[in-house]
Amino acid sequence: MTNHPKQFTKFITITTFTKLLFNITRRLIYPFAPEFARGLNVDLSAITSVIAVNQATSLLGPVGAGFADKYGYKILMLVSLGMLTIGTFAVGLIPVYSVLVISLFLAGFAKSIFDPSLQAFIGNFVPFEKRGQIIGITELAWAGSTLVGIPIAGIIIERFSWQAPFFIISGLSLVCFFIILKIMPKDIKSAQASKTRTPMISNWKTIIKDKKVLGILSFVFFMSLANDNLFVIYGAWLEQSYNLSLAAIGFGTVFIGLSEILGEGCTVFFSDRIGLKKSVIIGVSLCTMAYFLLPVLNVGLGYVLAGLFLVFFTFEFTIVSSMSLSTELIPELRASTMSAFFATAGIGRVAGAFLGGIIWSNYGLLAICLISGFCTFAALICLIIGFYQNKSITY
Repeated sequence: MTNHPKQFTKFITITTFTKLLFNITRRLIYPFAPEFARGLNVDLSAITSVIAVNQATSLLGPVGAGFADKYGYKILMLVSLGMLTIGTFAVGLIPVYSVLVISLFLAGFAKSIFDPSLQAFIGNFVPFEKRGQIIGITELAWAGSTLVGIPIAGIIIERFSWQAPFFIISGLSLVCFFIILKIMPKDIKSAQASKTRTPMISNWKTIIKDKKVLGILSFVFFMSLANDNLFVIYGAWLEQSYNLSLAAIGFGTVFIGLSEILGEGCTVFFSDRIGLKKSVIIGVSLCTMAYFLLPVLNVGLGYVLAGLFLVFFTFEFTIVSSMSLSTELIPELRASTMSAFFATAGIGRVAGAFLGGIIWSNYGLLAICLISGFCTFAALICLIIGFYQNKSITY
């Protein structure tokens, strides 16, 4: 496919937009959690629990990714798009708490299949020395969800209802389904991969025996826990401390989106040049310091937004670089390895979502930032231990 640059560019464009839809669906509930709670007549803790359940779907990603390694990435990507379409349409049509839980679970599960399948597909087509750049481009969709998707959603929710964005996402995901069906080529299976069509249990045994993989999985667990511990409460924080409206909170996320797109842009342009492993170590070190700095900046909205900018910039640069690094740890089991990456990240995000609501209610912002900072430092230690005996590796 890389022999046909125009076709490959179209494919990366549509899959990046598709990831944007998945990411908006996942992140939509964070800044507007109080509005969702009011609309459904439930407590805020019930909404943060939905966030945790949505993140827990990452644990099921290895099931789909195992089939992707065996049967092909295209079919799994299309199935996941169908699930997103159905899930978002259902929650828009039936504004009931139980339907929200089920629908977001379905959409979250779909994302946990789509992401590793896409990255494994890219791993098959793109040389390793350019992989940080291409994966970094697709991950611009994560920043786009906060830079564009959440602000627009805030306006739509304020003018219509909290269900309205789900109808729009459902329609756009259906369009993406048919475009990908048409332009995505058949999967290329290397000879090595063809010989390793083993059961998923065997794949996992292979993965967990690798010290580097265990290091990166422990790393992403602590990184994700730290990030969601803060992210799950930032909407309530801005609303309560600075009296922001729904639209203002939505546009406040523009700063987060800008930070993430800058982090992803740095991954695209610098991570391959610096070296992926060095990039991750530099990023996680800076991210640790950013969490500890955040309480000091809680003296005004401008300072707070600057602090959030720094946190999410360093986090995004680190996590996207680590994704690119992970694609080459066990090349013949890329989808399984990446699904393990996302599953472990999901466990961390579930823990962070549950802890964030509890810690915020009982101990406040300082405790949130301290826990996130120490967890990020633990991620750095895990990474160093995992790669310690592999000095010859030049990732």
